[in-house]
Parts: sequence; structure tokens; C-alpha cells
Amino acid sequence: MANTCRTKIKIEASTKAIQNFVERFDKCVDGNYPNTDNDKPHIIDEFGAKAELLIDRIGSKWVSMYDGGIEYHTDTYCEFSLESAWYPPSDMILEMFRQMEEIDGQSEGVRVYGSYWDEGYEPIGVFEVYHGQIIEIENHDLPNEVEWEDEISAEDYIDRNFWDEVVDPAFLIIQYELDEVMKEI
Repeated sequence: MANTCRTKIKIEASTKAIQNFVERFDKCVDGNYPNTDNDKPHIIDEFGAKAELLIDRIGSKWVSMYDGGIEYHTDTYCEFSLESAWYPPSDMILEMFRQMEEIDGQSEGVRVYGSYWDEGYEPIGVFEVYHGQIIEIENHDLPNEVEWEDEISAEDYIDRNFWDEVVDPAFLIIQYELDEVMKEI
């Protein structure tokens, strides 16, 4: 598995919970931990789990905001991406769910879910938080991107894209599998 994992996180909750989350997330910084450069809270301090060891606070060796923050949000939905070492920041994701649940007052009104992939697409995965537990499905069997590109002739290469032809369809399959699991529990 490669070192960097990108995790796209989506949260559905009440307007009050989403507004609170977006305001707090937008004030956060990442980078060196602990933050000593200014008085803004570090993302780990704001959304990390309560634990002594850093890895237990976030679920990975390090975490940073991808592309600077919230990518999209409405009154009841927000979407953003994080990068972390090797795996998704699972403990941080669970803490975000817990915080949203606390603001909403009930877990049924909060949905935290998303997808992740490492830089070599081994693995890719989808997840959803269910009653404080992450349910996930992974795929470790995607072809190597370099080998896939080598198989494509030069004239076809311009019109072809590894993500569109290989990764995205694999995500659709494992998302379908996760949806089926979630219906059963």
C-alpha cells in the first residue's frame, strides 16, 4: 500500500449540526502538530478522538485537509476530503459522527459516509458509520495503472482514462455491495 490515502467524507445532518461543523472546520488548520504558528485550532484538536496517542486520536499516523477545506455544502449536507497516512482517519471520522450526533441529539438523523483510495489504488474502499462503528468494503484487485496504460495504444490513449474506466466502476460495485449490507443491518 502506498503512503498517502485520500478520503472523501460526506455528512448529512440537521442544519444546526452542519452549520456548526462547517464553521468549525473552516477555522481549522493542518500541517505541523501541534499548531504553534497562530491561534487557530488544529483539525486534530477540533475533530480528533479523545485519546493520548496521536494515532488513536485520528486513526492514522497523520492527517491533512485536501484542497483547503469544505468542497461543497448545503443546509443539511457537506462534503470534504482529507489525506492521511496509509488508511482513512477512522478515529477522526467516528469522532465527527459522535459530534454531529451530539448536536442532533440522535444518531438516526446523522449520516457519515464516503470513499477512500490510496495513491496506487490498492485498496479503494467505501464506508458508512453505523451506530458508532465504521462498516466498510474494500477492493484490493484493481489492475496496476502503469500496466493498464502500457496496454493502450498511443492513438487510443487521449480518449481513455484509468479513473473513468477502472476505478470509478469498481467504486460503483463496492458501493452497491455496501448498500446491500446496510439494508441488512
